[in-house]
Amino acid sequence: MILETIPRLSLIVAMAENCAIGVANRLPWHLPVDLKYFRALTMGHPIIMGRKTFDSIGRVLPGRRNIVVTRNRKYARDGAEIVHSLDEALARCTGENEAFVIGGAELFKDAACRADRLYLTLVRTVVAGDVFFTEFSASQWQEGSRITHPADTRNAFACDFIVYDRKIVY
Repeated sequence: MILETIPRLSLIVAMAENCAIGVANRLPWHLPVDLKYFRALTMGHPIIMGRKTFDSIGRVLPGRRNIVVTRNRKYARDGAEIVHSLDEALARCTGENEAFVIGGAELFKDAACRADRLYLTLVRTVVAGDVFFTEFSASQWQEGSRITHPADTRNAFACDFIVYDRKIVY
């Protein structure tokens, strides 16, 4: 009997201090340092996203399995695996060591109670947004690491890269 491993489920999100994660189906900032961080963490792993997030990216992200969750049974995109629920997406990741939920807000909300890890880029600004990250209780998470990156000529805002692991309750 072969045991299939269930991957660590991780959320990865960049969020402003007011919890904004998007505006008009786009990121509210351009931070090359965060894009590099995102790429390094997710490369070689499945990334799970909602259809709006996939459409906002505009293409399949290379080097990763792109799993798109949509209710639309007719939705299809070359190079993307289309599923119709978070459960179906997670079932596709059996045998992987880590799978990342990369957005949007509805999928983050659905996955938050199942996630083992949260990679949070806290963007040190307040921006107008129309999409916000789900509330999460700090009491359920343990900060594992934090790296601060100052604003510079390429990155308009300072940001903190914070890794949280879910606290195990006995």
